[in-house]
Amino acid sequence: MAKKSSLKIVYSSISLLLIAVISYYLYTTIASADQGLDNGDLSKFLDFGGNIGAKRVSLNISDSGGEIEIKRSGNSSCSQKISGFEKEAKIVSLVDISGNLKAVEVSGFVGAHSEGRQYFILDETSCPKALAFVKDGIKVYNIYSDQPSFKFEDFNYDGWYDLAPEYRNYSADPLLDGVREIYLFNPLQNQFEYSSLSEYRQSEN
Repeated sequence: MAKKSSLKIVYSSISLLLIAVISYYLYTTIASADQGLDNGDLSKFLDFGGNIGAKRVSLNISDSGGEIEIKRSGNSSCSQKISGFEKEAKIVSLVDISGNLKAVEVSGFVGAHSEGRQYFILDETSCPKALAFVKDGIKVYNIYSDQPSFKFEDFNYDGWYDLAPEYRNYSADPLLDGVREIYLFNPLQNQFEYSSLSEYRQSEN
């Protein structure tokens, strides 16, 4: 009788061990599959580096508007509204503003030829925070270009990447000539601030 009880304990232990191993294998397989899965331009797995690491970033678009959602861990997620687009938007990429700060670039058409963009960083709780553009005391969260072209460059050599949307110059030849609005990044305010306007030719761009 004691021998049968011992065998039952051994078999139960082996069964529990097998269940645990299979459960762990299924969990890691599903998790890794989720990390590698991109749903076109509406859902991407992006690596923010540092203490944040990789996060699932998704766009949810509806007739009433849209939002960007960050899956922080497990069932925990948070979101923020996107604005300035028409009925479509997409996740373009993750852009470096500095070595430790990356921003999600969201893009959408505005009219027939123009393109609008928004940029989101993650705050200390890994929730999306929109970067503002400030010009003449007016703050907006969507910037557009009718080229469309957006130039990322450290224009003032301070170690932070700045952004310059570009536009056709209708005072010259709009097919060749353009103007560039330079917005310098202010890391203390986490926003782009208008600095200057410069002209260029397509061959120099």
